[in-house]
Amino acid sequence: MSVKQFQVAIPNEFMPFIQQLKDGDTPDEKVTLSLAIGMFLAKQATLAKAAELAKRTIWEFSEILKSLGISWGEYTEESLLMDDLTLSKLAGFK
Repeated sequence: MSVKQFQVAIPNEFMPFIQQLKDGDTPDEKVTLSLAIGMFLAKQATLAKAAELAKRTIWEFSEILKSLGISWGEYTEESLLMDDLTLSKLAGFK
């Protein structure tokens, strides 16, 4: 897969914030990771795709999200009810 690269001018006011990011060794890596996180939060990319864009494994990416206090999974009330029903069936309750 070929990768097209282009440059983006980032205002100097962003640099102190970029430098404070703990994940990534270079400003490019930090910005790439931030973009991947933003795309995941905006639901423009799945967890797997965002991890790929950030050049991380899904495990590494989910750990980064966790360290930032970002939930990477959606557990809805409906999911809870379905899990309760499944557990009840498995335990022999009806």
